[in-house]
Amino acid sequence: MSESGYSGGTLQWVLDRVSGVGKWFAEWSLRYIPDPYAIAIILTFVTFLATFAIGETPTGALDAWYGGVWTLLPFMATLSVLLMAGDAIAKSPTVTSVLERIAAVPNSQFTAVAFTAFVAMVASLISWALGLIVGATMAKRVGFEMKRKDVAVHYPLLAAAGYTSLMTYGHGITSSAALIMADPSLIPNTFPEYVRGGIPLSATIGHPANLVSGLLVIAIVPLVMGAMHPRSDIVELPDQVEEEIEEIIENPRTETPIPERPVPARLRHQWRRIRDEDTTVADRINNSVVVGLAIALFPAYYFLKAWFFPSGSLSLSGGLAGLTLNSINAFFLFWAIVLWRSPIRLVDQMKESVQNISGIIFQFPFYAGIAGLLTGTGLAAALTEFFANFATPLTWPIIGLISAGIVNIFIPSGGGQWVAQGPILLETTTQLGLPPELAVIIEMLGDQLTNMIQPFWAIPLLAIANLRARDIIGYTTVAMLVAYVIVGAGLTVFFGF
Repeated sequence: MSESGYSGGTLQWVLDRVSGVGKWFAEWSLRYIPDPYAIAIILTFVTFLATFAIGETPTGALDAWYGGVWTLLPFMATLSVLLMAGDAIAKSPTVTSVLERIAAVPNSQFTAVAFTAFVAMVASLISWALGLIVGATMAKRVGFEMKRKDVAVHYPLLAAAGYTSLMTYGHGITSSAALIMADPSLIPNTFPEYVRGGIPLSATIGHPANLVSGLLVIAIVPLVMGAMHPRSDIVELPDQVEEEIEEIIENPRTETPIPERPVPARLRHQWRRIRDEDTTVADRINNSVVVGLAIALFPAYYFLKAWFFPSGSLSLSGGLAGLTLNSINAFFLFWAIVLWRSPIRLVDQMKESVQNISGIIFQFPFYAGIAGLLTGTGLAAALTEFFANFATPLTWPIIGLISAGIVNIFIPSGGGQWVAQGPILLETTTQLGLPPELAVIIEMLGDQLTNMIQPFWAIPLLAIANLRARDIIGYTTVAMLVAYVIVGAGLTVFFGF
């Protein structure tokens, strides 16, 4: 039996073919894929020049960029908090301990990669931010455990498996488009009147088409990722990352030590007890579990009220309808506070979390500018209408997915993209005699699939995994193509016939 756990026959032939495809895409991406910021620059100029094709002037395009560049700042702040909270939760001692145990499960090249993808995808159903961080953490820990077991596993492929979490989050509870449409107060005035009352999450996230296609993606894509493991030129976990993990194991983050400070002479009599214990009042407050946990009451009240008391009285069936970006943010902020307990420990972790998402914060205005170019000049509408002209009720699910995937490359934000593309998707869908919820499903699933070739959201993962975008894009491209077939077929079966 080979290291991958398979040998001979038709199965081995299939695995070899998949591995060869993955290797080809990986080598291509290493040669041609630049870093995320360079991609943002290139996309800005491509979009700018594309506006001329619909008759826009250079000054008009520049005004559209300027009009969009700061418009997504509130949304950027919301996503930043969600990412930081997700990062803090995934790196808390409790969750870290769970991930360490899980990471020790695989015992072969194939299972190491497939298992990493599976865990990351499942985590993303809870939150795309949590799935992203769990995927990166799993890649590192699985790589570490496999190195301990003397099994050579390709580390870039492990990281790519972790990033597949961003290909399934739309099937879960943090899909931006679905959350926006579930809250009538968030629906922009540019949307058709017939959806201003909102579309419940049960009709989008809870739709059988979404649930079935999501389950199939989670079942099949990890197997494809595992089958792509190369037979040669294996790049194992870097020594630097291995040393970092060993340091964490030897010195686990349990409690932040209270710093030693001398008590000033003028306070010696008044603060004798504090001096004797070699701590200050400030130190005690900073490390107080009571103070740290007390603030958790506020986000807890917010999401409990939104989920279970949407109309002022208890409604156990209102939980799903009460999900919004803000209530989910409150939920994850609550768990970040609870898991880190003391104020100083959470603050120290947030400093590290901010470093991991700094690339996203910096690049977000540039993508907001691209969104401005697309919406302010009518380019997004022209692009969507171009695809819609070829659509029929049977073909619209697949054509819509492709159009949403293309727009996502230029606006890698589900919420921002839905604001830009949603009205056209809704109008086209209803004109074809299909239910409006299909438009939401098309956007939230098409948007997530091309995340595999748009490395914007991979920045935190790459920072944690110590890799570059080109190291993983080749493998995630194969995963995207497989998922497009699965999701396209699923939507066609449920809506096209």
